Amino acid sequence: MAERLKRALTLRGMTPGDLIARKVLSKAGIYFLLDGTTSAEKVRASTIAKLSKALGVNPDWLQYGRGPIEGSADAANDDDYVGIVGYSQAVGLGAGGTEAEEYAETHKLKFKASSLRRRGIYNHPLAVYYGKGDSMEPVINDGDAILFDTSDTKPVDGGLYVIQLEGRANPEYYVKRALILDGAVYFQSDNAAGDHQWRKPRRMDSKREPITVIGRVHWIGGWAD
Repeated sequence: MAERLKRALTLRGMTPGDLIARKVLSKAGIYFLLDGTTSAEKVRASTIAKLSKALGVNPDWLQYGRGPIEGSADAANDDDYVGIVGYSQAVGLGAGGTEAEEYAETHKLKFKASSLRRRGIYNHPLAVYYGKGDSMEPVINDGDAILFDTSDTKPVDGGLYVIQLEGRANPEYYVKRALILDGAVYFQSDNAAGDHQWRKPRRMDSKREPITVIGRVHWIGGWAD
């Protein structure tokens, strides 16, 4: 179980400290699992439930290595699901986005084909990044998975987008909400009072730091509006 827990943390771009901060388990509890002090058979069902929910993995897989990593052991036929590539890239929600060249393909997350069809994004070029920071709370929290459509790059007022901030040593990725005002496109944080440097809306056509839209956000643990 220790190796599966380490693998799940790596897939989600998380650290033991993230689980401790979210009060999933105590520091001692996490490290007893990671170093094998606590065996799988001795872990409480409530603890497995908390861990699997925080990591987005199948509880049977996490505890005993049974079934797929994603979903549950009795998941529907794979033909009903679409694998979307997930990347280790973290998109900044708060201070200092993550540099673009840091991303790497790591795994695939499965989404119901019927859900993608209802959303109108079935067979679209989709990807998943992970949020980092607090500026989009309560809609997006630190560590949340973010599904976005890279073919949808025309900002709509109120929509959530993965954007790239230019004009720095290296481009940086963020997730922000579009604001169209007097014909101009801005991007802003939902939680302007958070611990970050994005307290005011920024114009997309800024000469100093222009913004490029990478794709529209459609899912964050649930379908985004």
